[in-house]
Amino acid sequence: MLSQVTENPCFGGWPSPARARFLRVFLEIQKPRLCKVIRVLAFAYPYTWDSLPIFYRLFLFPGESAQNEATSYHQKHMIMTLLASFLYSAHLPERLAPGRFDYIGHSHQLFHVCVILATHMQMEAILLDKTLRKEWLLATSKPFSFSHIAGAILLCIIFSLSNIIYFSAALYRIPKPELHKKET
Repeated sequence: MLSQVTENPCFGGWPSPARARFLRVFLEIQKPRLCKVIRVLAFAYPYTWDSLPIFYRLFLFPGESAQNEATSYHQKHMIMTLLASFLYSAHLPERLAPGRFDYIGHSHQLFHVCVILATHMQMEAILLDKTLRKEWLLATSKPFSFSHIAGAILLCIIFSLSNIIYFSAALYRIPKPELHKKET
């Protein structure tokens, strides 16, 4: 009876040939270092891409942006984001006191708190920038047309649907486990 339960897919067990083929699908089991690099890039790339205008403003033109009141919000945003990434990657509270931060206060929760605070500070900085530089923005930028807005919406829909289709199709490529034949 125990072998029927452990070999039954409903209880998490599969016959060994099917289990071996199924585990080949998971790249993390085969190449854990590559998966860690991909995971880090998944967070670092969007952060860098979203922060390029802030880096440009804070580091390339410090004299011009120092007069702006939004600079302190941008700096706080960067500090909170770096703190979030440090806490998440170092697993700091759990390492200092194992077992004490299992439910409340572990690094993943602190990561989310810091990222939410950083997003709030970023939104405050954007709103402050927009109000302080409203005349300059209206004078230098051209207004959006319907084709620009429709094109952006269409691109977002195309990218989202292609992402959904790609990963949904990957679910159907997983090999089905072979049912264990009973020996009589």
